[in-house]
Amino acid sequence: MSNDNQMSRLDLALRAMNDSSIQSSEETIIKIITSLEEEFGDNQKTIAEELQKVARQIEHSGKADMAMDFKQRTTSAMMRLNMERRRGLRPPTIAPGAQAATVVSPKPMSASVDTPGGKNLRVSQDGTQVEYLVHPSRDVRGDARAFCDVLKGQKVWESGGGNICAIRFPSGPQVIIVEEIAFTCSVVLSVSNFEKHADNLEAQGYQIVGSVITPTGSATVFASDCGSKFALIARN
Repeated sequence: MSNDNQMSRLDLALRAMNDSSIQSSEETIIKIITSLEEEFGDNQKTIAEELQKVARQIEHSGKADMAMDFKQRTTSAMMRLNMERRRGLRPPTIAPGAQAATVVSPKPMSASVDTPGGKNLRVSQDGTQVEYLVHPSRDVRGDARAFCDVLKGQKVWESGGGNICAIRFPSGPQVIIVEEIAFTCSVVLSVSNFEKHADNLEAQGYQIVGSVITPTGSATVFASDCGSKFALIARN
């Protein structure tokens, strides 16, 4: 990769990590990954190595926490891109110099799901855990102070220029406070076999509608046709 490309991706990475808009930040991360795919095709190992180089550049600039956040978010984004392509929600990766393949339209969502509990979702198998609770807020810093100073929680992570953070309490899952742009979801579940559970959810009428940033990477938000939402993240 040329030095110009390295600098361009470093600039994009810094822009993404400093962006106060979560959606815009995620879009920039996807742009970095797709630019690498245009150069290296579907060579996931090489792409991961190039992303590691960018993370090291961030770390060498004195921003170790930002570098770790970048690693986590790009890893999650790569997994999400691959899954969405497998389902026909995104165009496939194009090898350098190859012509674009025909994009397969995603299968329509099942109309048989009338209520969130109308289907027997088996996401509780394989050690599913409640990893995070999500608290939408119009004043992230104010709520964080209340959770820490009054309710004796501890802020253990923040991102997006302070517009999202995680609070740990003596017991129970961490609480993610996120700037309320639109309702995302209320709970993030971690699973040991992400793709299997994602396939099962899709078969029961759920579809991917977005993501929510967590201390361990981006969780994928699923929604039913009646608006029920929750997020899944792969457990390391």
